[in-house]
Amino acid sequence: MFNNIFGKLGQDVNVKQDDLFNMANQASSMDLSNEEQVRLLIGSVASMAGREIDPEIEDRLTKLILNGDVPKDMNELMKMMM
Repeated sequence: MFNNIFGKLGQDVNVKQDDLFNMANQASSMDLSNEEQVRLLIGSVASMAGREIDPEIEDRLTKLILNGDVPKDMNELMKMMM
């Protein structure tokens, strides 16, 4: 399952699987109830993908994460990100 997801991300945004695992590892130690840290994480992911994030999307993602409304299903999460 993870190879499928990371393969899709790698194709769509040209991000290495190791970089994604490192980012996930860093995120696991972050306080995701802290808005500043959430915004830093979102910015880091966008930067890693070589994309700018629209402020409205950043606000929406930040609110979802802070409220704990991030989908638990990976397919739904992928749809949000793509």
